[in-house]
Amino acid sequence: MPHFEPLDALRAKLSAALSHRQVSAASAWGNPGMMTEVLRTIQRDFEGTDGKPPTQDVLAKALNHFTQTQEVANFTELKYVCYGVTVPVGKAQQRVMDSAPLFDGLLLLVQQQETRQKQFRRCYQGLLHGYFELDRHTEGVAGAHWHRLGTFLNHKLQPVLDAVSQRGHTPDWLQTLNHHRNLLTDDPCSRYAKRLAQGDFVELKTVCTGLGIAGSSWVWHDALMAYVQWVCACDDDTFLRALPRVLQLLNGQADLKLPPMLSTQATALTVVRYSRCASKPEHTELRDTCLHWIGNPWLKRTDWDATVKHEPARQMVDSWLKRRLIRDFFELLAQDGAADLRRLNFWLKWESSITDMWFVLGSDARFNQSAAFIDLRKRMEGNLRILNDNHAQNNAFVMRIHQLLVIEFGVTGNACFVFAAADFHTSLAQKTFSIHELKQKTPAPVARLSHQSHWEWKFDDELRKLLCNVPLSKSALYDQSAPSPQPAQTVFRSRLPTPAIPKTPSIDLDAIWHLCKQNNIQWEDNRPKQGALWVLIPDRNKRPGLAALLDRGGFRYAHGKGFWLKDEN
Repeated sequence: MPHFEPLDALRAKLSAALSHRQVSAASAWGNPGMMTEVLRTIQRDFEGTDGKPPTQDVLAKALNHFTQTQEVANFTELKYVCYGVTVPVGKAQQRVMDSAPLFDGLLLLVQQQETRQKQFRRCYQGLLHGYFELDRHTEGVAGAHWHRLGTFLNHKLQPVLDAVSQRGHTPDWLQTLNHHRNLLTDDPCSRYAKRLAQGDFVELKTVCTGLGIAGSSWVWHDALMAYVQWVCACDDDTFLRALPRVLQLLNGQADLKLPPMLSTQATALTVVRYSRCASKPEHTELRDTCLHWIGNPWLKRTDWDATVKHEPARQMVDSWLKRRLIRDFFELLAQDGAADLRRLNFWLKWESSITDMWFVLGSDARFNQSAAFIDLRKRMEGNLRILNDNHAQNNAFVMRIHQLLVIEFGVTGNACFVFAAADFHTSLAQKTFSIHELKQKTPAPVARLSHQSHWEWKFDDELRKLLCNVPLSKSALYDQSAPSPQPAQTVFRSRLPTPAIPKTPSIDLDAIWHLCKQNNIQWEDNRPKQGALWVLIPDRNKRPGLAALLDRGGFRYAHGKGFWLKDEN
């Protein structure tokens, strides 16, 4: 029999080369040109071993023959099938791992070789290659077979070791696998997490080199995820020290990369952990990482709920982003000098009450190619609109504050316009606005506020009054496909600790009704009977975001039932 020992190193080099060319090993084996290159390398490395290196036809023939008949002509063919267990062949691009009859048949043929120790070891080595090559997170039949294959390899490892020990020489790859049996278990990579967190990649690189594991293998990905999980399990100080390196990994700035799906998962783990820190000031890089991998927390709410599943983390990033965008407008887009800082500081105090925002940009801001403006437009993506105005420097900032629509303009001399959102007849979904559409006269704004003298306290007072007096009718800004909520006749106030720092001065019962409907939360309205309005959340800890909103709106909590509020007489 020929000596196939160098095949591990060969496949490692091949996979590395393919990775450099951004071609997966699996696709290469299904590509005639790539297969020719692979076979040429095999012939060079195995020249002189048996004088009969495999040709492309022979290799393809072995796989095709087995997938069609579940039989092999000889041991060499069986060995090729073991190495090709994850390779798609034929017009149907069928893989052995995708078929229960094929996979079961292959394991049976391999087990029949156990009495021939050297042959069994070659088959074992081929199956091990497939085990490391297939994505361990694959679902369906292939995923189930991957788990079975790992169990098989783990169970058969000791007999293989015992057999080679009788010969007095254990191949390097077997010694490496023996020292890293964890790779064949349900927890394959947590062993490497702590060293990776310390910046030590030597152990992982050594095992992957010794076993011919390609850089695209799930081993690297899972080890990096284990590293992120280890960091997130640490105390606050350790986590915060390690956070910059974690973000470098997530943003593709490290030598090693995570695939997009795992980058998204790792981002979710990281932002949840940060939200649980005792001190969690705005973290610009974490915010931008979340926007890249998960999306805008108010525009991509479904993605956040499905991926992050942690409302405090979403609200934290939502607040960071809104505050960043408010700063963007009054620092970059407004043009009235020192007054910008006053408006910036004023609206930052109202950030927690702003439920949505749109940015309507004039031509100067749209076409400015400086880095600052390019980044700004990227952050505004999804809520960016076009302003047609003779003043090229003018821009508009549109804020939704419960039942109000508030519009600030960038150029000096414009008042702040406040509309009842239900009466604003221009759809904010359209891409282009004229200045007249934003300053519409019919219906007239409910307030036209001037930035004169000590205007801040006047704005505070007027907005509070409007939030208590403007009807909470169903707004055109709501999802028109949703059924209309029952009208809420009464507006409830929450107390403001100081006039200078507004909390939510009223609660939008329409919005609460929609949140309850979306999350299958029941409510009871006993107010017609002089009773209370109940939002039935027995355990407030299971709905922290909504609980915080209800707290700010003046609701009281009764453990085991939910939140309640009664009309003020």
